[in-house]
This record gives sequence, structure tokens and C-alpha cells, in this order.
Amino acid sequence: MIPPFRMALGALLAVLLGAAIPVSALAQDDGGAPPAIGPEGDGPYVAPGKGGWTARSITADRTAASRAIGKHGKVEIAAVGKVPAFRVGLRAPSGAPAPDRISLAPDAKLLVLADTHGEYEILVEFLQAQGVIGKKLEWRFGKGQMVVTGDMFDRGAHQLEILWLFYKLEGEARKAGGALHVLLGNHEAMVLRGDLRYLHPRYGEVARILGARDYAALFTPETLLGNWLRSRPAVLKLGDLLFLHGGISPAILDAKLDVPALNAGIRGPLAVPASETKAMEPGLQLIAGSLGPQWYRGYFAKGESRTSDADVERTLAAFGVAKILVGHTVVEKVTPLYGGKVIAVQVYPARDKASGAPILEGALREKGRWFRLTADGARAPLS
Repeated sequence: MIPPFRMALGALLAVLLGAAIPVSALAQDDGGAPPAIGPEGDGPYVAPGKGGWTARSITADRTAASRAIGKHGKVEIAAVGKVPAFRVGLRAPSGAPAPDRISLAPDAKLLVLADTHGEYEILVEFLQAQGVIGKKLEWRFGKGQMVVTGDMFDRGAHQLEILWLFYKLEGEARKAGGALHVLLGNHEAMVLRGDLRYLHPRYGEVARILGARDYAALFTPETLLGNWLRSRPAVLKLGDLLFLHGGISPAILDAKLDVPALNAGIRGPLAVPASETKAMEPGLQLIAGSLGPQWYRGYFAKGESRTSDADVERTLAAFGVAKILVGHTVVEKVTPLYGGKVIAVQVYPARDKASGAPILEGALREKGRWFRLTADGARAPLS
């Protein structure tokens, strides 16, 4: 997909809803060279080291740096533009998948975001405008909960900063009595499985400077963020709500797969290179493929390909939920579908061409009512 500042919205939607063009073919400067790593450098990428961790980074002069960190030490994430630097305390990997079925009070405050695709500054501006984080990027949402339906990876130039921010906020939210639930989208699965077609070009340079085989090698299961990502669910039942990146297809319904089975079927293939997908057994191919929960677009299709009202009702009944919230497919604004039984959340992060103002939206449930949130701090009833 072409970054939104490179094309009119109509063309952007056409690309997103059809076959995407690898961003690496489009995100180059006029000379054809990949954009340089900026003054903030890149990193850290944290992997096991003697007695703790080793943090590897790229400095502003494009050289590799490495330092040892204790098991519960801290790393610093550099400032990007107007977003300040921040420090993150490292947590011991849990060794178990994150919960995928969690109770939630009907009146609990809940924010839902979809694809952020490396657009770190826009994400931060949105979260600050809506009072989710403060000036120092600290959690300010109290006992509220937030769900991100995946696709932090690919397209944009600052995906690593987004991962570290969410990792930090997850810990801070827990301490405050709230929660941040990060889900795996199709682009997380792609990168972890070595399909790197949609990475911003800078990340190929990052891998080269750090001496990695490729960018995916910086997120192996042994690494801190690689382990953390693999422990995330792709499908989450939170109270009476179902969250996932793409959607539930009739084929998944017919297979009678519940939330744990879907998550197991997505985590398993993360160990299989994307080039070997056809060698997987048919059940895993279904879950990891175009009809699976990370890829399905049937809620937005036309004609016979569109998910029927009956199949949406079947989904609600099968999973015991009242609503389904998805990202993956771009909409102009947060949009209720199927009489409000499905909420489409993915408004692609961009900047207004005239004003430079950030464009990003989320959905909020507060005191049982749903709202559409925008990056200027406004909210409007969702209807």
C-alpha cells in the first residue's frame, strides 16, 4: 500500500482493498535509494545475553552499538520528531500466552484502535489528545482498557517505537488497574514468518548494519519483543465483545473453531517460514490464510463475497458476544456495520495535506455507549 500522504484518499482505499503493492517499491526518494536512518538511529533490539539481556542499536552515525542489561534493567527509546525519548523497564517473559478470554464489566471504559503501521508520531498525538497518555508518554487512562487489533508492523518508518510504547504501556496499565491488549494482525504474522515485502526500506538497512540475516531475525522467539509478540492473541473475547484483525469467515464458522483454537492455529504457523505455507496441514492453512481471522475482508466485500447477516448472527452466537470489532480494511471513519453488530475501526494514520493535522480514529465504549474518537481530541456518538 502506498502511504496516504502520497495519494488521494480514493486511490488509497482502492489500493488497500485490492492487491497491495509492496511499500518498498514506493517509499524511496527521487534517487531510488532507501531513506536514511534518521538522527534518532534505531533500536534497541533486545536479545538474551550473559546474565541478562544484550541491547543492540544503531547510532545516529549509522553504526551498530551493543550493551549488556540486567534481567530487569531499562532501555531508552530515542525521541522521534516532537515525541520525547522514554525509558522502558524490561519484564521477564511470562512463558505463557496472554489470556484470550477475559471478563469485562459492561460499564468499563474501553478504547479500541486498529492498524498503526509504523506511524508513531500520529499514534502518540492521538493518544495524548484523547487523554490516554500524558506528555511523557505515561499511561493516563486509569482503570480503562485499550485494545489494539494488530498491524503495528510494516509500511511506516517507526514500527519499533510503537512496539516499545505498547510494551511499556501494557505494564503501566496493569499497575493502574487497567489493561492494554495488543493483538496480532496479518502484518505481524508476515514479518515474524519472514515475509518482509511491506517493510519500510530503512529496516533492511537496520538488519544489514546489525549483521542480521534479515529483519525477521531480530524478532526470533528468544528476543524480548519477539517473545512478547508471540504471546499475544490474534482473537480476543473481552466481555461480550470479540476483537480480531480481519473477521470471522463462514469457513471458520463451519470448522467450529473457538477462540483458543484460532489463537493456537495462528501461533503455530509463526514458526513456519511464509515460503512453506503450502506445506502446512489444511486446517492451519485455513486459519493462517485469506479466510482466517487475520486476513478475512468479507464484512466489506460486495455481492456474493460479502458476509451475510445470517453469518454475522452465527458468529455472535458461536462466540457468545454482542459485537465484533475489526481493523485491517480501511474506512474513512469508524463505522458501524450490520446494524452495529460489527464496528470497523481502521482509519489509516495520515496527515491532512493542507494543515498537517494528524488523522487517526478509535472507538470508545463508556458507560455502555459507543463513541467515535478523532485525533483532535473530539468524540461523537457512534451511529
